[in-house]
Amino acid sequence: RNREVDFVVRSGRSLMAIEVKSGRVRAEASGLDAFAAAFGPQRLLMVGGDGIPIGAFLERPVRDWL
Repeated sequence: RNREVDFVVRSGRSLMAIEVKSGRVRAEASGLDAFAAAFGPQRLLMVGGDGIPIGAFLERPVRDWL
């Protein structure tokens, strides 16, 4: 039902969901909300759109975001 996340990262017991949005359109977070309710991740990230600028996200290794 269009509730999805783009990436799931697991490192040991730490779980993170990443949603990537293109453009500056108001970002819909229903996929992140559904993932958080189902799996209780330590971190949710929105990259692009109204979230973290994509350049800033790509400059750092994924482990820095965990």
